Amino acid sequence: MDEKALAGVRVIEYASLVAGPYCGKLLADMGAEVMKIEEPGTGDEARRIGPFLNDILNPERSILFMYLNTNKRGITLDLETLEGMNTFKRLIENADILIEDKSPRMIRKLGLSFDILAAINPKFIMTSITPFGQTGPYAEYKTHPLNTAFSGGLGYSSPIGEPVKPGGMFAEYACGLSAATGTLAALYVQRKTGMGQHIDISKQETIIDLNRLPAAQYANMPYPDYARMRIKNRETMPPIPCKDGHVVISVPEMHQWHGCVRLMGNPEWAQNKAYDDNAERLARFETEIRPRLTEWAMKHTREEIYHQGQACGCPTAPILSAEDVVKSKQLKAREFFVQAKDSDGDVMTFPGAPCKFSRTPWAIGSTAPSLGQHNELIRVKREAGAHSEKRSAQQEGAMRYPLEGIRIVDFTWAWAGAHATDLLAMLGAEVIKVESNSRIDGCRFFSITTGQFFENIELSPAFNDMNLNKLSINLNLQHPGGVELARELIRISDVAAQNMRPGVMERLGLGYEVLRKVNPEIILLSSSASGLTGPERAYTGYATNFAAIGGLSYITGHPDGPPILSMGEVDLLSATTSAWAVLAALIHRQRTGEGQHIDVSSSETVSVLIGDVLMDYLINGRVQSRKGNLDEFMAPHNCYRCKGEDKWISIAIGTEAEWRALCQITGHPEWMSDPRFIDASCRRQNQAELDKLVEGWTSERTHYEVMETLQGVGVAAVPYFTSEDLCTDPHLRHRKCFVEVEHPFIGRQTVAAPPWKLSRTPAEITRHGPLFGEHNQYVFGELLRMKAAEIERLVKEQVIY
Repeated sequence: MDEKALAGVRVIEYASLVAGPYCGKLLADMGAEVMKIEEPGTGDEARRIGPFLNDILNPERSILFMYLNTNKRGITLDLETLEGMNTFKRLIENADILIEDKSPRMIRKLGLSFDILAAINPKFIMTSITPFGQTGPYAEYKTHPLNTAFSGGLGYSSPIGEPVKPGGMFAEYACGLSAATGTLAALYVQRKTGMGQHIDISKQETIIDLNRLPAAQYANMPYPDYARMRIKNRETMPPIPCKDGHVVISVPEMHQWHGCVRLMGNPEWAQNKAYDDNAERLARFETEIRPRLTEWAMKHTREEIYHQGQACGCPTAPILSAEDVVKSKQLKAREFFVQAKDSDGDVMTFPGAPCKFSRTPWAIGSTAPSLGQHNELIRVKREAGAHSEKRSAQQEGAMRYPLEGIRIVDFTWAWAGAHATDLLAMLGAEVIKVESNSRIDGCRFFSITTGQFFENIELSPAFNDMNLNKLSINLNLQHPGGVELARELIRISDVAAQNMRPGVMERLGLGYEVLRKVNPEIILLSSSASGLTGPERAYTGYATNFAAIGGLSYITGHPDGPPILSMGEVDLLSATTSAWAVLAALIHRQRTGEGQHIDVSSSETVSVLIGDVLMDYLINGRVQSRKGNLDEFMAPHNCYRCKGEDKWISIAIGTEAEWRALCQITGHPEWMSDPRFIDASCRRQNQAELDKLVEGWTSERTHYEVMETLQGVGVAAVPYFTSEDLCTDPHLRHRKCFVEVEHPFIGRQTVAAPPWKLSRTPAEITRHGPLFGEHNQYVFGELLRMKAAEIERLVKEQVIY
């Protein structure tokens, strides 16, 4: 078997629940040696959160914990004791990475700040994952998972009424994924220069990156009032009910609409020529098209609509439950689910890899550790003097950016592919976007966040935002000469990225087997809706399709309502997965000189983020459904109306101390003795009544007043941040979460900054998205050393086109 991508990397994980442990899991499953540190007696909070194996409350059988902690070793340490602290520091001596999620105040109190630990190990990388980052007015604010999504604006997912978070722990998983991506960027630098650094991960800023276009609306829109409201497209793109559930039917482009018409049997009403205009069709969708489309869909099943729609060229998708995902023929063909034996010898089934690597396979070699399972191993190593290889920082040369010197040939378009290379460009890679007059990126024409269409392809803020820091060339890949030039460019590059339908690159003569002969060290990233293999490999879709097929949409929404579709955030989630995968492949190549092919299925990148929900079905046979913002353990746990138009606050109570603090600060100590609310179980049973009482207090105050009041007494309260809030928030301004770029046609545009803060080699936004073919002269003339006359000839022959 091929060597693991992160073989030899040593990681200490001092984190609990989801974000930090998922970051650690992503490293462990790719071959890193991860040592998980837990508190004696209590352990990781995830051990106390269900669901549990066979529904028996057992901290060793928490499904959430089991999913998040594969391939790790586990020890218990009390860092309040001298012995525990000494052991921790001995581990740091030989570690490459520390993942931690404690508050900055707690880290300082323990004496574990980066400067102190870096003195022990100069090569050391410290990844700190906190709700609002290491600095700023909110740095010490408390959150629970409910608050994470709302802090970055993902309350936009519900068009009206109470904002609803994405189902499950989606937002927390996404933060772990982003943290793993930033960590690999720092590891790449460490392996090249011997330089360690501190990575500051703000969960709020991670979510803003997934929500980056809506988040910046207030600053960029000519009519700011629009940006204060939730995205109107959510109202015009709800799921379509059908005979046995719901489906997604996406028709933003004319040819897709024509495919939808064919799917419905070419009804007379759909022949209206006005529907051929993209803007007109979008404007009339809710009032004219959707009712008739629903009437037709109610006569058909999800499977009929899905497969027949795809055959007609219409991006359709069924909204799948956990059971449907587990039984998917596509996932079975791709061997997505894998098995491993636990410490008792029982075989367990797990969701598989976020993506497939041709040379460095992902695998689960061991299941999650029991509490303190490897304590003896640490003692034996200490007695044997295993910590004798003291490390020093022997830097081979300074680096300004993590991926300085890396060149990427970018064949991607739209969002999921484009933002993947966008993130890598923010990390300093030279990304050359390949464009053509014969197939212009639709993102240059249409903005899904505003419903705007642009006649001038240089005017799209969405395209600019998804292609920051990139270069652009024109190349006609329908012409043999264009393909040959693409190969020549790949010959001098490190990575190629594409998100065309499976098979297209091969037909163009740019498949992986061809490219590896051109450049044996090339890394090819292929991103598609459902992956490169399986019966549904040729199916297409958008973010709404990925969320539906991946299982997220089914569990998002109110208990008594329909599923709520996730949109652009899912595209950008897939993009982050792709960036993480490329970084893992670059680290492997750094050590071995080997390139490889990465196969990313956007729907699978969603499924791995609801792994505990899928395992609940696999183990307990339970199909989880929509819960709104409610929780099985916490109450209050919801979003509450505040003073002002569409203003809300998320409040989550995780302990009895937090409950008492809420009652006292709101001036209602009598709630503590009310039999309906006497403990968490009673509060959950009477949550509807409790929510009315809490909202009676919040509705008389602004969401900022509520946050400051409750955070002051240690209660997790975070507003549902609108675009206006995000763009004007003092904490985000302090952290420079938004930056401005000057575009020759758009003018000054505000965009979200990179989602990671690296202390030594920062990610940065240095320039606007490229103009169409803006860098032809540089790429063809300087990089490929073509003479001006030759370039002119190829332009006339429409090779450079």
